[in-house]
Amino acid sequence: MIRTAVITGAAGTIGVAAAAALLRAGRRVVLVDRDEAALGKTVSELGSDDVEALTLDIASHAAGATIEAAVLRRGWEPVTILINNAGIAPRPNGVTASAIDISRETWQTTFDVNVSAPLFLAQRFLPGMRAAGWGRIVNISSAAARFKPINAGPAYVASKAALLGLTRSIASAYGPDGITCNAIAPGLIPTALSGEIPAERKEQILAGTALRRLGKPEEVGETIAFLASDAAGYITGACLDVNGGAGMA
Repeated sequence: MIRTAVITGAAGTIGVAAAAALLRAGRRVVLVDRDEAALGKTVSELGSDDVEALTLDIASHAAGATIEAAVLRRGWEPVTILINNAGIAPRPNGVTASAIDISRETWQTTFDVNVSAPLFLAQRFLPGMRAAGWGRIVNISSAAARFKPINAGPAYVASKAALLGLTRSIASAYGPDGITCNAIAPGLIPTALSGEIPAERKEQILAGTALRRLGKPEEVGETIAFLASDAAGYITGACLDVNGGAGMA
């Protein structure tokens, strides 16, 4: 049996690395992203028939049903691996709003994508995981939710911290069904979001790590693939810090 995985934010650097790692592990992968052009490029780079690409806004109520329909259309096994990788950090007018200045709209939009979408996608696919007696959910949080945030705003930090709570809640509730739910808190990885961080801030972040370097997307991707494997079957409710030793340097 070839298991089916869903990756949101699949056209970003971590999403691409996760897709490549899961394909190497013998999975079929549904790539979900709202950027159609970037998604098409990702499909071409991966060069695999075991890939289905969907241009979707994961905050849409129809997202889960659309993904499920695509899996059925391909004749693949029901989704038993969910990688909630998509995340946003809105910066209206190019500025990260403070707790005093942030608008209700920015706060809500951030939570819709970073917390609510992972919940409702899990809600969609958990019944199939329970029926299979096996499931893997991996939520991509952030080092900003674990340690002192240097550049992240309150909505991003709070939403990524909430995702850790959701991870533990799902892990506790569905462990008896053979389902694990874990989180990863990446440090400074070359992504679209980290590209907005000023150079001096990046130097400050790296100075607080043990390895003193940027992380590689592949290092996060392989960690995702591990948590989605049988080998990680006794790990649940955990948050793995893939951050070069931030917080301990």
